[in-house]
Amino acid sequence: MKIRELLVVLSLLVPAASVAQTAPDKTLSESENELLKTADEIAVSVGEFRGLKTLAPIKKGIKERSELREVLLQKLNEGVSDDDIAAEGKVYKRLGLVPQDLNYKEMLLDVLTEQIAGFYDQKTKELYVMRGIPMSLQRPAMAHELFHAIQDQHFSIDTLQAPFTALENGDYVLARGALIEGDATIVMIDFALFESNGLEPGKSIVDNPMVAGMLKTMSFENLSALESLGGAPPAAEEGEEAPTYEGSALAKAPAVFREMLMFPYFAGMRFVVAARIGRTWKDVDAIYQNPPSSTEHILHPEKYFAGDEPTFLEFNADAALPEHTKIYNTVMGEFMARLFFKEHLGDADETFVNAAKGWGGDRLIAYEKDGKTITVQVTNFDSWKDAEEYRDALTMAVKKRFPEIKTNQIQGEYGEAYCFLNGDERIYVERWGDLVLHIEGTPTDSASGRELDETTSKIREEVYSTLKRSKLSEEVARLKAK
Repeated sequence: MKIRELLVVLSLLVPAASVAQTAPDKTLSESENELLKTADEIAVSVGEFRGLKTLAPIKKGIKERSELREVLLQKLNEGVSDDDIAAEGKVYKRLGLVPQDLNYKEMLLDVLTEQIAGFYDQKTKELYVMRGIPMSLQRPAMAHELFHAIQDQHFSIDTLQAPFTALENGDYVLARGALIEGDATIVMIDFALFESNGLEPGKSIVDNPMVAGMLKTMSFENLSALESLGGAPPAAEEGEEAPTYEGSALAKAPAVFREMLMFPYFAGMRFVVAARIGRTWKDVDAIYQNPPSSTEHILHPEKYFAGDEPTFLEFNADAALPEHTKIYNTVMGEFMARLFFKEHLGDADETFVNAAKGWGGDRLIAYEKDGKTITVQVTNFDSWKDAEEYRDALTMAVKKRFPEIKTNQIQGEYGEAYCFLNGDERIYVERWGDLVLHIEGTPTDSASGRELDETTSKIREEVYSTLKRSKLSEEVARLKAK
């Protein structure tokens, strides 16, 4: 499991069962028992306007923020190791996505424990709600959370996210999570309208063309929109100052992490809006039978509906790096490609968007030795032209990251290669037809005027000799047949 998967699983609510009427708990105050009763009523309302009703009971409880943090930390320790977290941080540092001196694990825990307002514990089958949140924020948040219960009852979230973990295909897991969270986010907005008698059963705010257009462009940068969706930090407990975004751990986190955290909600919401416009909720329900399998599908709903399928790439460079340890191996996806270019090229002219278009599939593997990380990534594109645009943006990003870097270029019949020398390390970028190979962190020995270190060339040879392409659906079928 990797961080992208955790951001999906450890959101306000993870896969849940449904809600039954709650008997009063004598250990809770009258207002807290009323809150749990309210959850039952909200679940019924959600079922009415969304057209999916709860099917089975779920336990509910109220906890202090400190108790929720402790449960979250326990679940983190169960789902991901310190080595997994450290490896992710090393890859992001190698690619220049987070500061070199960042304590990645500390940042991760600070953000997740600060933002948590409640979640469903899959082991105990209990929904935890945080004590002290104002009802004005609690009700829409519970609508969002309780809808995850309904999703799981009708579609089985475990089945939706199978057969990959983020260790194997983080892009796939993030895309499935975006469908789940995007649908629940629209439900949360619709719930507010339904409560004010502004929404008929089976209808949605998406049926208003003007509002649908607004939702399709909503992003994390629009902070007022974030707060209107109930995404503002929870209210402080008694004796604490109310948290603000400006002073929060989320605001202090690297931009790439903030965008990863919010992608399932905002991009997922935009996908569901596109799927719902001119259609019914039954049509959206049908998507769960064949969910999006890449962030490309989420970013470009038209590609999902056209049946565009990602390419599943496999390769290894183990033989070229016999003394190194493989620490990371996953699919990054179009969304992460966007984040890479946005970080290094900015977003003024949307180069980061255009450079990642045409993504067809990828795999990134990272190796480590003596504290140094080497990343090897192969990306497949829909056309040679798409690959050329990606190569151009990639070489531009390298030069912006390292203004004094030395560059050597080789032109061939089927592509071109760029070798960048940055101190005692090399960065290698090669386009070969519709493929782009990107290697970072290999050693160099070129003091004599020619490269004497063969590490990069050995990796290149090993990658191309082991590279295999197949349709993602074929790999899914193979894994499910095991």
